[in-house]
Amino acid sequence: MPLSVVDPLVLLLGVLLIVLTLVVSRAARHHLSPMRRTASLVLRTVVLTCLVLALAGARLELPADRLTTVFLADMSDSVGALGREQTLARIREALAQRPDGDQAAIIAFGSDALVERLPGDLDDLDTIASVPTRSATDIGEAIRLASAIFPDATRRRIVLLSDGNDTTGRGRSEAAVAAVAGIPIDTWAIGRTITEEVMMLALDAPATAHTGDQLAIEALVSSTVAQSATVRLYADGGLVSTRQVDLGVGTTRVPFTVRATEAGLHTFRAVVEAPRDTFHQNDRADADTIVQGDPRVLVVSGDTTVSGRLVQALETQGYDVDTTAPDGVPGDLAALAGYDSVVLVDVAAERLGEAAMTSIGSFVRDLGRGLVMIGGNESYGAGGYARTPIEAALPVDMEVRDRQRQPDVALVVVIDESGSMDACHCNTANRDRGVQISGIPKVDIGKEAILRAMSALTARDELGVVAFNESAHWVVRTAPLGQLGDVESRLAAIRASGQTSIISGLQAAVESLEGSAAERRHIVLLTDGWSNSGDYEGILERMRAAGITLSTVGAGGGGASSFLDMLAEQGGGRYWAATDASSIPDIFLRETQVASGQRIIEEPFFPVQTSDSPIIAGLDEGFPQLLGYNGTTLKPMAQPVLVTGRDDPLLAQWQYGLGRAVAWTSDASGRWARDWLPWEGFERFFAQTVSWTFPGEETDGIEASFIATGDEMRLRVRSVAADGSPRDQYQTTVRLTSPGLDPALIQLDQVAPGTYEADLGTIDPGAWALRVDQVRDGSTPLGRTLVLVAPTPAEYRLLGTDERTLAAIRTATGGRALEDETAATEVWSHDLAGGITARDLWPWLVLIALLLWPVDIAVRRLSVSRGDVAAARAGVSSRWRLRRAPVARPATTSAMLATRERAAGSSTRAALLDDAGGAASPAGASSAAGASNRPDAHSAAGASSAAGASRSAAGASSAAGASTRPEASARPAATATPPSAGAAPTAPAAPAPPVGPPPATPPPATPEDPMARLRSAKGRARR
Repeated sequence: MPLSVVDPLVLLLGVLLIVLTLVVSRAARHHLSPMRRTASLVLRTVVLTCLVLALAGARLELPADRLTTVFLADMSDSVGALGREQTLARIREALAQRPDGDQAAIIAFGSDALVERLPGDLDDLDTIASVPTRSATDIGEAIRLASAIFPDATRRRIVLLSDGNDTTGRGRSEAAVAAVAGIPIDTWAIGRTITEEVMMLALDAPATAHTGDQLAIEALVSSTVAQSATVRLYADGGLVSTRQVDLGVGTTRVPFTVRATEAGLHTFRAVVEAPRDTFHQNDRADADTIVQGDPRVLVVSGDTTVSGRLVQALETQGYDVDTTAPDGVPGDLAALAGYDSVVLVDVAAERLGEAAMTSIGSFVRDLGRGLVMIGGNESYGAGGYARTPIEAALPVDMEVRDRQRQPDVALVVVIDESGSMDACHCNTANRDRGVQISGIPKVDIGKEAILRAMSALTARDELGVVAFNESAHWVVRTAPLGQLGDVESRLAAIRASGQTSIISGLQAAVESLEGSAAERRHIVLLTDGWSNSGDYEGILERMRAAGITLSTVGAGGGGASSFLDMLAEQGGGRYWAATDASSIPDIFLRETQVASGQRIIEEPFFPVQTSDSPIIAGLDEGFPQLLGYNGTTLKPMAQPVLVTGRDDPLLAQWQYGLGRAVAWTSDASGRWARDWLPWEGFERFFAQTVSWTFPGEETDGIEASFIATGDEMRLRVRSVAADGSPRDQYQTTVRLTSPGLDPALIQLDQVAPGTYEADLGTIDPGAWALRVDQVRDGSTPLGRTLVLVAPTPAEYRLLGTDERTLAAIRTATGGRALEDETAATEVWSHDLAGGITARDLWPWLVLIALLLWPVDIAVRRLSVSRGDVAAARAGVSSRWRLRRAPVARPATTSAMLATRERAAGSSTRAALLDDAGGAASPAGASSAAGASNRPDAHSAAGASSAAGASRSAAGASSAAGASTRPEASARPAATATPPSAGAAPTAPAAPAPPVGPPPATPPPATPEDPMARLRSAKGRARR
């Protein structure tokens, strides 16, 4: 039984301690005898040895013969449904042969690995319930998980049931790790042999082109059999060409030609259709081409009348302009890549949407494109752009940070707490037809919305909360936020019940705000729209007179949306149809942002130039007057070009990532820029504003591609000059943007002349936007924007059984290739190296040290002589004798026992006399007879006893004499009963003289006769 330690270095400490103990013991002066000194030294050495071994983690390693087999079941798409059924059947067959004592475990895997059954006594398996992702095969993950679930005290074996198509390529490296751990991996090949398969390997199209070019597009089709097929090419979703081709075994190139008629990003897809095909997931491939022509601008506006003059100015300058509503902005970055710049004209962030704003932010930062925002009532902070991707891309912040110039805000929230607000969507005129919304009452969502709104206010801003049903009551009285204390606990008191009276809540809010000194006063009404009638015209008139604005929120898409819309329109605010009640907190936050830090300044002013910029080049005659603008704050790295009379930003520009952005805080319509519309420099100014954001010239000769190895991707960039010479020694950086708009910055290494590469690992399918930048000292910077499409997943490109991968895994671990006929029993063969189970010894070592420690102290501190031993032995002996001695009886018990003995003795004597038949000695008889005639008969009996008979014999003689009297038989017991304790002694009555002849003399007795007769008499007496 080998002994091992976890930390061998601790043993050196033990050796030092033991040597130190020996040296100190030898050098010290001892008062102990040599024997005791040696014993103490041995004990101390043993204690130290036990403690050191415990600290070193001593373990006892024992052999283990029990076997655990883990089955790895490949459930990926490459094995197909037939392969999965075959796997289940083989595992069930193997489990039926499991010997008693051995254990089995099952792991199902695809692109991930899941534990189906932990190691245990498994005899059968109905089905494999785990469903891993089937679009890839990660054998390495399955091996790693199997190695982790093995019990310690068993031998270990892994059985891999797979086709070997390891799409991640990690199977071999994990097999090497398993080999180090001594775990063999047996392979049991499953899956179908793909004999008929057609796949689209790739679709090659130019990354960029110009309008009017003929695009050469080529589809690469692979087939395992010779057959006819149809290949179709789609451009931007529409069919542009169809080809009938004869496919041979191997790869066939199918060319197409498409004319580029429009600038922008064009997406192409090739699809192959063949009668003899197994998988359909690999029958298509995609490619993207950016067609360059006149500069393309996307103008996003909520109102075409507001943006019409701007669009006309851009088209006059020769730009290709597309206009769209806010909900038409694509959330896909690849779809935006065909534009040079995006212009947002007075459009609210709510209408634009989070996905579109994220896409536009990445469009500027990662693709090097442009962004321009034009001001208005729905723009900048008033449009709710605070803390959005658009704000991050612009050179100004939405908040006005100079609190000395920012007007104070008084916000009152009027919240409906009627019964209709209790967790129902009221989307018809009948409030009883509502439906539950995830079990959360709308009134509770409103409380959360109020707390969110508070985050946009400062301590000096005022807040009030009015709740209403049939009547209104104040939950939070209007006061500066810094003086309100715990608002959340007060909001908790709001409970939905009762009827609805909106007018009462509005009246309370208006009365409160009429007395407020805040410059900007705003009401937010949250209700589902159900209300009694009221004088709404009168309350709206009071609000307009006091400068109070009103916005309304229809919770759950209330049935009175037209009524709430009317209130918001006449109240100078906005109506929010919160069909999804969970959006109410975000709505409140935006409303508060609009009412607080984001201001609109409407006053006449002339722009003031603060710096030079290409945007205002050639406009030296000055700028017309403006009538208003959106209040913003310039970012530290931004460049102000024009400012207002208040020194607020009017025109600002900056570089954002690879792109550029411009903020124009006034508008381009007749509200604020009324004097600009007839100005001759209007078209040039806005055309130069947008053109400044256009990307630089694209460099020809830069191409990129994905190189697939399994599911692992490698990015390759080739860069050549116009004469075909490679561009070497460039620092090459690629900014990648995934289909999910996640950016990544990749540094590429040069691997060949003009070729640069970098590993990407596993990437998501879809279109990837790339911005390639190349820099070298002394050379002009190079750059190009490209779009690449990730190829078909390897799960559908790697077909059949990959015997090479399976053989490599077996070879690395010493496993075997299992055959169907013998595999069920071979997986349980105990031909592996014995497993080892380790048991920690430190608890026992510590216990031994604790037990020996006091013994060591006793040996050194206690002195025991031979006299001490003798005294101890004597003490033990005396205690033993005392334990063995009879226990003294109490007085009462002794008296009772004496009485019993006397009674038994009298009866015994009487029995003896009966047996003797008067055969007592003559001396005794005459003494008894004579004594009966004397007054002092009692004394005579005592004398007779003293003459040689016992007191019992004398009593027996007296009894014999008494029996000769006629009345003796009438009271024999009375004469034998002793007097009671304490009674006066009474002289016995004189016995009557004997009657009849004297008794005959008995024959001489043997020595045994008296004892025999005594025992016999005593027995009769007791009966």
